Amino acid sequence: MEIQKNGKEKIVLWIYSILILIYAVFDIVVNILPRLLAISIIPNAAFLNSFFILTGISLYLTPINIIVGYGLLRRRYWARYGVIAAMLTFVVVIFTQCLYLGIFSLFQYGIYIQFFFVFLTLFFFTRKRVKVLFDESYRFKFISWHALLVVIIILLSFYSIFFSIFMKIKYKAPLSLFAVKPRVTILKKSNLPKTPEKYLKIEILNVSLLIPKEFIVGRLYKTEGKDWGWRVVLRNKGKEIRGIVNLTNELPYGDEEEFRRRLGHISKFDLEKYMRTNNWNPAVAIIRHTEQKIGEPIDLKEIHMNGYRGFWERRQTDILFSGDFSLYKKEEDQFIGGAYLILKKYFDESDILAILSSIEILKPEGLDQASKHYEKGLRVYRSGDILLAQIEFANAYYLSPENPDYIFMFARSLYLKNQEFLDYTYIKDLLNKALKLKPGHKEARKLLKEIELKVPKARS
Repeated sequence: MEIQKNGKEKIVLWIYSILILIYAVFDIVVNILPRLLAISIIPNAAFLNSFFILTGISLYLTPINIIVGYGLLRRRYWARYGVIAAMLTFVVVIFTQCLYLGIFSLFQYGIYIQFFFVFLTLFFFTRKRVKVLFDESYRFKFISWHALLVVIIILLSFYSIFFSIFMKIKYKAPLSLFAVKPRVTILKKSNLPKTPEKYLKIEILNVSLLIPKEFIVGRLYKTEGKDWGWRVVLRNKGKEIRGIVNLTNELPYGDEEEFRRRLGHISKFDLEKYMRTNNWNPAVAIIRHTEQKIGEPIDLKEIHMNGYRGFWERRQTDILFSGDFSLYKKEEDQFIGGAYLILKKYFDESDILAILSSIEILKPEGLDQASKHYEKGLRVYRSGDILLAQIEFANAYYLSPENPDYIFMFARSLYLKNQEFLDYTYIKDLLNKALKLKPGHKEARKLLKEIELKVPKARS
C-alpha cells in the first residue's frame, strides 16, 4: 500500500515519538535520579511535568517509554500496540485516583484534558492511514513478544494498587493503620436557659464552651513560627489529675501540602475526612498510623451540630475516657480542635458531651480588645475570681503577646499559692519573657525569685 500521501501522519508520528523519548529523559533526570541520589537536579520542572501529564505521555512508565519511543521512530508494528496499551491504562489511572482521592478525583480538571488527549492518541493510531505506516504483514498474536509488552504495560499500571494491597497484607489488616467509615452522630446544644450548676461558661481565644467549675488554665502555647497558632490547656485544680482538656486552632493535617495540592481547593473538613478515612493511599495510611495514639481501639464519629461539623475520636479504658475532636464552622470554614483525658472516677461521658455540644466558635477579636480583657482581668482578679481572671489575662496575652504587663498578670494569675501542683517551669518562662521585654519590671522580678525557689521541687 502506498504511503507517499501520508506525509502529515508521518510528521505527527515523528513528533510524538520524539516527545516520548524526551519524556523518558525527563523522567530519569527529574524523578528517578533525584530519588536515588537524594538531590534535586531540575528544581523548577512543574510546567514540563504538567505538559507530559495533560497530554497523556506520562502514561508511559520508564523504561516502557524508551522501548515504545524507539519502536515508533523505526515504525515497528509492535510499537503501535504499545501505544494503544499505554493509552488504555488511563482507565486504570482513573480507577486508582478514585481509590486514592475518592470523590475529589472528579474535581481534578486535568483528568478531563488528559482524557481528551488520550482519545486523540487512540483515534490517531487506529486510523488506516497510520496503520499503513507500520508493517502490516504481522498480525497481533496473544502468544508473542509484542503481546508480552502489552501485558507488562497493563500490569505496571496497577503498581499503586498492588502496593496498597501489599501494605494491607504486611500490616495484617484490619489494624489501626486502616480506618473504618465513621458513624454520623448529631449533637444537640442544650436548650436550658441557664448554665448547669457544675459547669462554667467561658470565652477563651475566640471559643465559647462549658468547662467544669473546678478547672483552671494550665498553659497557653503560642506556636513557633505561626502567628495564628495556639494551644490552651485546661485542667482540674489539685495535685491529682482528674481531667484535662486541650484546645487548639492548629489543623490536624494542615501541613500536608502535597495532599492539598492533589485534592484541589477543598474544605478543611473534607481534607481531614480524607486523611482519616482513605485506606487505599499508602502515604495517608502511614501518616495516620504515625499520629495514632497507643491504647484501646478507636471509635470514630463524624459529628454534626448547630452549624458545625467535624470528628470525634473516642477511646476508653477501665479507668479513663480519652479522645480527640475537631469542629469546623460550615459556612466560614473556621476550626477548633482539641483533646481530652478524664478519669471515670470523677467524670463520665456526659461531661464530654456537655463540653463538645457547648462549643461555639466566635468571631475573631481585633487587637485593640487586648486592653479591655486586661482591665476586666484586673477587676475580677481583685474580686477573687481567679479562673475568670486567668481567662481574661490569657485573652489579653493572646491578642498582644509582646506586652510585658499582660504576660506578667497572666503568669501571676496562674500562680495559686494554695495549689498543690503548678507548672512552675511554665510560669517561670512567662516571667522571663516579661523581663526580657521590660527589664525594669520589679513585680515580675520579685515573683520570679519566689518561683525559682519552687522550680527544683517541682522537677524532683
